[in-house]
Amino acid sequence: MVGLYGRNKELGLLETLLARSDRGHIGIMVVSGPRGMGKSRLLSSAARLSARSGLEVVRLNFAGLSGISHRYFLDEVSAGHLEEFTHRWSDWVGFYAPGNRAGPVVVALDDVEWCGSVMASVGIFHHLARRMGRPLVVLLTRPGDSEDSTRANDEEVDRNVDPTVDVVHCRLHPLEEKAVRQLAADVLGMPPGQEVMKMCAHAEGVPGRLLPVLNGLAEAGVTCAPDGTAQPDLKKVLPLEARALAFERLAGLSDGTRRVLDIASVMGKSFTLGALSSALGQTTLSLLPALREAQEAGVLAEDSSYSAFTDLLMWQAVRETVPAPVRTAVLRDVGHQLLVSGDAAPLGAGYLLRAARSGDRRAASSLPEAVARQARTDPVGASTRAAEALRLPHLDEPGHVRLVQVRAEGLARCGQLTEAIQCLNDGLQRPLRLDSANSLRSILTFLHMLSGDTESAAAVARQVLGRPGSAQAPREIALLLDYCSYRWGDVARAESRPEPDPAAKTSPGRSTGFQAFGSFFHWRNGRVAETLGMLDGADGAEPSQLWLDQASRTFATVTRIQYLASLRGFDEAEAELQAVAAGIDAWRGQGWHAVTESLRALLALEQGQLQAADAAATAGLDLGQKHGTGALALLAHAVLAIASLRRMDIQTALRHTEILSDPLQASRSSGATQVALWAVLMVTEAHEGPQAAVHLAERLLSEGVSPYSMLLQAPYSAPWLVRTALTAGLPEFAAKTAVAAESLAEYNPDWPILTVAAEHARGLLEGDTTALRLAVERHQDPWSRAQAQEDLAGMTESREVAVRHLEAAANSYTRSGARRDAARVRHRLRERGVRRRHWNSAARPVAGWRALTETECAIARLVAAGMTNRQAAQQMSLSHHTVNFHLRNIYRKLDISSRVKLAAIVHQ
Repeated sequence: MVGLYGRNKELGLLETLLARSDRGHIGIMVVSGPRGMGKSRLLSSAARLSARSGLEVVRLNFAGLSGISHRYFLDEVSAGHLEEFTHRWSDWVGFYAPGNRAGPVVVALDDVEWCGSVMASVGIFHHLARRMGRPLVVLLTRPGDSEDSTRANDEEVDRNVDPTVDVVHCRLHPLEEKAVRQLAADVLGMPPGQEVMKMCAHAEGVPGRLLPVLNGLAEAGVTCAPDGTAQPDLKKVLPLEARALAFERLAGLSDGTRRVLDIASVMGKSFTLGALSSALGQTTLSLLPALREAQEAGVLAEDSSYSAFTDLLMWQAVRETVPAPVRTAVLRDVGHQLLVSGDAAPLGAGYLLRAARSGDRRAASSLPEAVARQARTDPVGASTRAAEALRLPHLDEPGHVRLVQVRAEGLARCGQLTEAIQCLNDGLQRPLRLDSANSLRSILTFLHMLSGDTESAAAVARQVLGRPGSAQAPREIALLLDYCSYRWGDVARAESRPEPDPAAKTSPGRSTGFQAFGSFFHWRNGRVAETLGMLDGADGAEPSQLWLDQASRTFATVTRIQYLASLRGFDEAEAELQAVAAGIDAWRGQGWHAVTESLRALLALEQGQLQAADAAATAGLDLGQKHGTGALALLAHAVLAIASLRRMDIQTALRHTEILSDPLQASRSSGATQVALWAVLMVTEAHEGPQAAVHLAERLLSEGVSPYSMLLQAPYSAPWLVRTALTAGLPEFAAKTAVAAESLAEYNPDWPILTVAAEHARGLLEGDTTALRLAVERHQDPWSRAQAQEDLAGMTESREVAVRHLEAAANSYTRSGARRDAARVRHRLRERGVRRRHWNSAARPVAGWRALTETECAIARLVAAGMTNRQAAQQMSLSHHTVNFHLRNIYRKLDISSRVKLAAIVHQ
């Protein structure tokens, strides 16, 4: 029944009375119970249930009438038709349903005070039934009677000897939990959650007390929890009539306990005992009696070090007794005291923020300091709090700048570089003094660098250095500007920038990080020892709690790892990478693992572990996408481009180099630029031919890319350029490359790997087999060694020796997964009359993609990428007749007849 919960037993008794009334019996149902138990609601529901059964029903409101008045009205009811009576006495009729006038009549009487004895009123109802000439069922409620009176009525009913009278006495009891949940779900529109049920417990199952709570919740508004249940909105205040239930538990508490509860309620629904003792200026021990009294009264929940009001209703009942101005003052004072204590900055910042939102200027002025202190231990939480604080009016300039710094550094710590940069730009929209603006711009330049936007970093750095009065700009900004300008050969712009004051103060950690920018000048000039020397202090720098210092040192170490990978210092690079990953975990910058995974991919690639490189690079890209740090993972695209090329997956390689082309062509750079440059060069050679690759290298060099930094990428860099230039018919470029490689070796005698690379390049240029044999013996990574073996085979007159070197190269390429290179070597072996089986005879289906061999899969991908049969044959180092043969087999196995359909299948 709508609006009635947990009363099915009582309604069942009514149905029994109605059934017996058809046999001429008089039915009397007496409903009693304490006030608010729902007697009137049950009576109303019973009357409507009877009406729906087709009976004639009248409900009379007799509250406050004497017994004589009741008898007079009942005589009026029996004197004529009920319908006429309801029109004449409409003010006293609550409900009427005409129904079947030949059947039983149901008369409902609410709040009947005169009916002290049920059996004494039986005669009245007998007389009424005789006057009406119809069976009669009487439903009546009595005012809140006691258990004793109920027991006396039950005994009187048991002594009833009139077989024509059926008397049922129902005493209503509190609703069970199931009924409370049903009622709450109907009022709130969703199942009640745990907190709502705690609030309902104040009503103790009494509907009259429960409905104000539920209606108050509905009025204030509830939220839907993840599990679909209703939860109270902590920001909304419940109406007074709902809070009134909680006052019962507060009655009788001592004045001291009420004072403790008043302060605690202002602090929040929950609070720490330490914060409460600080707010009251008392020891925790001295608070225990008051807390124990409040717990025994059901006002507070019990806990050892953390306390809370039992529910939202109780919390608001206490808090709303404290005037709003007093609440604001308490929040401010508590925040200040916690800030002074030094060990509860997050709590203090939270209280000050709440006070500042209420318009307290003293709290607003102290808030930036509190948020900055919180950032030392909880930078992510402090960043969120800073964002809230920045919405406040009346922040002074130092406070505004400090909050912007905390917010931006917290975002950057999580890897949200785009959001951090936007935060700083928004902060700079406010008119600021020069030193305040430059403090934000210094952070902005570094974040632009980390995001890969060198051009924007340089523009902001020039603002710092080029404005009047900015001579005190830190030295790292000048280093960064030089780095940005020299990176792309803009020497004139670098040399024309204003000089910083050498005495300007610089954070030690940040200076160490910015050495990465200075180290680039030595790297581009081919000075390896000086390059690494500038970065040696990154790990040993003085520890700092500031994230920007931590990130600066991380940036320096990341740069050093890339240099070590280029120089084949793999063991040292691996150790430093582990340290970087541990540091990122320590400052909870999970998005920054896009960098560590990309570096892991680079190290695996350069050591010939293509499968591990693929996995790590993919993980880096996934992390970048998940945390919004994609700019930090450009290195992963470069690794995947080179790895895809070696696997003969030109289509995937092209997709990754398209992503790399933007930072390469638009004068934007990240730490991935050198690897990105080589990825683009190699894929260009594979897709467009050696001449296109050499022309691209010439253009990059003419735009300011240093030949030394280009060749320092890897030991195979110089030999690859020489080989590609000779194949393209450009011996002059090959000779210039070999000379640059020899100069690098001369500048860096302590790095033998550079001598190996120079000898390899010279051996190719001059046909010097001795130099090539030296390269074969001393190259430290498998791909460079295999390249040298392949080159040596081409210079060797002895067929037997050439075959031996080619087979060694093929084995090395195959082990590392470089199928494209292995195919080229097999072709050269076939030219010498040697055929090597490179496929397995594993069982395959006869049709479908899985039926294709590795060679057929590779050809399918090349053709799907838009290559002609001859171009695919060149990539595969096969004859075009062989490619034609394989393509026919592919069409047959896939049951297709066109290249368009093949491309569609490959793209799937």
